[in-house]
Amino acid sequence: MDLHWPGVCIVEMKAPDRDLTAARAQVLRYWHESEDAAGDVPKARFVVVCNFRRLEVWEPGRFEQRPQAVVDLDDLPDRYDVLAFLAGPSVEPVFVEHHRELTTQAAEKVALAYHAMADRSAAPIDELQRFVMQSVWCMFAEDLGMLDGYPYQSSVHLLVEDPARSSANDLGALFRVLNQKTNHNRKGLLAGTRYVNGELFADPAYVDLDQFELALMAEACQFDWRRVDPTIFGSLMESVLGHDRRWELGAHYTHETDIMKIVTPTIVRPWRERIDALTSPTEARGLLDELCAFRVLDPACGCGNFLYVAYRELRRLEALLKERIVDLARERGLPVPAGPMPYVPLSNMQGIDIERTVVMIARVTLWMGHRQMIELYGEAEDPLPLVDLSGIRRDDALRVPWPDTDCIIGNPAVPG
Repeated sequence: MDLHWPGVCIVEMKAPDRDLTAARAQVLRYWHESEDAAGDVPKARFVVVCNFRRLEVWEPGRFEQRPQAVVDLDDLPDRYDVLAFLAGPSVEPVFVEHHRELTTQAAEKVALAYHAMADRSAAPIDELQRFVMQSVWCMFAEDLGMLDGYPYQSSVHLLVEDPARSSANDLGALFRVLNQKTNHNRKGLLAGTRYVNGELFADPAYVDLDQFELALMAEACQFDWRRVDPTIFGSLMESVLGHDRRWELGAHYTHETDIMKIVTPTIVRPWRERIDALTSPTEARGLLDELCAFRVLDPACGCGNFLYVAYRELRRLEALLKERIVDLARERGLPVPAGPMPYVPLSNMQGIDIERTVVMIARVTLWMGHRQMIELYGEAEDPLPLVDLSGIRRDDALRVPWPDTDCIIGNPAVPG
């Protein structure tokens, strides 16, 4: 082995012209030999294979057939979170592919349109902010099949093709119908819409966009919003609030690796230790109920990135625990506990922030993450109507009682 950190990782380096595939059998053998039962040292959890141009990160104790991440060295500055375990046992690596370039480009298009509208006073600032939130959710919902027929994208294209049309009328009508429980006006482009609720469309934005702004929104529609990281709203928050206001609030985007430095020791590791210690399916089923009742509070939540990551990790733990229940039942020849399995409710995520706009951003971030987690980890609350997230609220965390919670997370650099 070129490097062996007992219990943590093995690193195997190959020449730049070597195919990493050829090294896999070798490092798998190293991994099997890395335990020391007499010294109470388990096998290394991670294996890194690198040829100075590309690296693979494996977690063979969980997945022997494929690497958790494959990263070109040129991309490592943006993907360093796959090696976060090198920082020590308190930090978990992040293997979720964030498609950062796609996310950044999509955010830039929307932000440019917002600033163009603000510069010419197309509508009051709060209405422009609502327009951005409502538009982004529509683009995301269309690509995830929550709005049939692409009503937002189709409306934007019609507006680009026919400058005589009014975006305030066309898009405003769409936003209004999304807050409507009856089927009245659900025809034509709006036939595939459903009741959304969640306060997002309680006050529909009516904004007349010019052709430049419409062109930007049309470009934004072309991205695959299924692959957009919901923490896009960190970038949007910076654009919406502006530099002076962000400086006053101490608001800034926190990289996910830094978020995991808080989420791992407070949420992931304690629950994983309890899951690993389970001995019976009945015990595991009881722990699942505990996990699904676990509530998280960020008292200075900003755009909700900490809450989004916490929710994602809780859903991941939920999926792991459900697998453990089945495995324990098989190992002991027992039936899987009867009845439907619960899930972690999105409403268990709670937050406080002094800015009304970022409270709405945090809610939209979680609504988007909720839909994506259904794709990854199975059923949860129905994505429509949107889950009630009134537990994320506008208030001054220094002046109001905090809700009952099991875990408090957040950025210690942010007041509150």
